[in-house]
Amino acid sequence: MDARGRQKENKMALTKEVSADKIEVVTTKDESNNDVTVVQVRTATKVLEDGEVISSSYHRHVINSGDDFSAEPANVKAVCTAVFS
Repeated sequence: MDARGRQKENKMALTKEVSADKIEVVTTKDESNNDVTVVQVRTATKVLEDGEVISSSYHRHVINSGDDFSAEPANVKAVCTAVFS
């Protein structure tokens, strides 16, 4: 409490970070036994309170040759351009 009897308010800084934290290039076979190369991306979402992670989750998606990857982060675009060019 402060001098006037009011409860002090603790302010916490909450932030959210989203990043493509893992990018994998994988070659597999299609149904005709041809090599197919894809880019797998893991996106991490972290919630931080005063700089400490209090929650995290992950999402994965696959980018195939011919897919539009223009909305991806720069690091994912660079890998896709190298793999699919």
